[in-house]
Amino acid sequence: MSDFYVWLRSLWLLWLVLLFVGVAVWIYWPRRREQLERHGQIPFKDEEEP
Repeated sequence: MSDFYVWLRSLWLLWLVLLFVGVAVWIYWPRRREQLERHGQIPFKDEEEP
């Protein structure tokens, strides 16, 4: 069992890359585009119109 644990620990970079790719795909999925655009406008909501 300890050999298996050592083998899993050696794959930490692979786990992190897969996690990053999964999050990036989830965020940039086309269905979420409108929501992302609304979130991107949050800093400008409190500004006064010129």
